[in-house]
Amino acid sequence: MRRRRDRDVANLYEADSYNHLIRQIVISTRVVTTLAGTGSSGSTDNTTGTSASFNTPTGITTDGTNLYVAYQDSDKVRQIVISTGVVTTLAGSGVGGKNNGPGTEATFKQPVEITTDGIDIYVIEKSNHLIR
Repeated sequence: MRRRRDRDVANLYEADSYNHLIRQIVISTRVVTTLAGTGSSGSTDNTTGTSASFNTPTGITTDGTNLYVAYQDSDKVRQIVISTGVVTTLAGSGVGGKNNGPGTEATFKQPVEITTDGIDIYVIEKSNHLIR
């Protein structure tokens, strides 16, 4: 099973690709909970926690306040506010492409990995062979 992970000081976060979930693991207790996702594939935005849906989330990173999820099968990057669980699309229209632009005007083609330096977010696209 393909899974990608990132962590802050107290938690490990996992993009559980084939279960369409974002998981949180408390490092000290090893307790695993579903932070976001219904468990069924989809792309429901502007919802909270387990009301949101994902379709094969592949990459995940955190800045300590938010999680950023590369969303391969929907060509999007989504943001989850850790404290509230609110899920929104940060970038990508959902239509495959390689157009630059602000927010949802940009297009991606299979974003698979993601990282942040605390200021910018970097996305690796599988089909476009790009780092953006």
